[in-house]
Amino acid sequence: MAKTFTYKARDRGGALISGKIVADSQNAVASFIREKGYFVTQIKEAKDANNLNEFFSKLRGVKPKEIAIFCRQMSIMINAGLPLVTAVSILIEQTHNPILKNALKDVYQQIQGGDTFSSAIKKYDHIFPPIMIHMITAGEVGGVMDDVMDRLAVHLEKDYKMREKIKSAMTYPVVVICLAVLVVIFILTFVMPTFKSMFDNMHSELPLPTQFLLGVSGFFQEYWWLVIIGLVAMAFGATQIYKIPRYQLYVDAMILRMPVFGMLVRKISIARFSRTLGTLLHGGVPIITALDVVKNVTGNMQLVNALTDAQTDVRDGFTLSDTLSSSKVFTPMVVQMIAVGEETGQMDTMLGKIADFYEDDVDDVVSRLSSLLEPMMIVILGLIIGSIVISIALPMFDVVNNVGG
Repeated sequence: MAKTFTYKARDRGGALISGKIVADSQNAVASFIREKGYFVTQIKEAKDANNLNEFFSKLRGVKPKEIAIFCRQMSIMINAGLPLVTAVSILIEQTHNPILKNALKDVYQQIQGGDTFSSAIKKYDHIFPPIMIHMITAGEVGGVMDDVMDRLAVHLEKDYKMREKIKSAMTYPVVVICLAVLVVIFILTFVMPTFKSMFDNMHSELPLPTQFLLGVSGFFQEYWWLVIIGLVAMAFGATQIYKIPRYQLYVDAMILRMPVFGMLVRKISIARFSRTLGTLLHGGVPIITALDVVKNVTGNMQLVNALTDAQTDVRDGFTLSDTLSSSKVFTPMVVQMIAVGEETGQMDTMLGKIADFYEDDVDDVVSRLSSLLEPMMIVILGLIIGSIVISIALPMFDVVNNVGG
């Protein structure tokens, strides 16, 4: 496996030169430096300075953004005329993520040994997405690696941006919900017990909302461990049940039927389907193979089943538009545009236009949802806190009324 070495050398004038280089061994580094006419004074393997950083990097893995940046940098260097092996060597030095760096070192060594780039990265399919592996394979066969890497970079950048917009839109509601839960737990655990002794001294029947609140508070204090175990068990159980195909299909079908969220999920899935399939077809990947890759990016079992049926039908000689029209998952506009692409021989172009349309539509829906959710979450939080405060205050109002009466 290729390693990173630091070296020190002197040129013919005696000036000190130092740097880093990726090679298989110290002997290879020494040979490389001598070929340049320098005198080697020191060679040693570079060590990572920050082991804690490396530990946390390994925990988080390789992010999609890092793969997108890698593809963009590869695209720039290949378009500039640099050999593939040189481009990989440069990116090893520029990559900070230790997982990606180590993978690239091994990829570099395999290319040096005569393997193709696609076969080298295929061994790291947990890091590099399937679309990247298939596109690069097709690019190597067609001799269009520069175009393939550019399209891959565009695809991964667009996909990353869409994911980030959705995440940012969901951040506010999640924060508000977590805040509401924490406030309720604090009131039930620490505030209600102080009022309980006061209510006991009133020697009067408490209103039902107050009784309910005190009961929940007492349960939380007595069986807090049971609540935690129950929540963890429910979360684990739901996750395991969702892994069963028939239940996953049922849940995903319900999600697509939801009024607002279902529409958003459908549009996101169609955008990913169109962008990925269009990119693969333009790169020269056969449609059957491309559909197999696309199934893994839709994120919904309803669409996966539709694409599985499409694979079978296309293999039997039917057009993609015909089989998608009978699935009732894809909108008529998508089916019609794919049909036009099939007739004109420009499927990849049409799929790109579909992806552009739905990505813009998703941006618009996410923006409107964000502006709608913010006031809604504030109102919900206010209602929860207000209900608790009223439940606490009701017995006091009764006491005041009794005294006044």
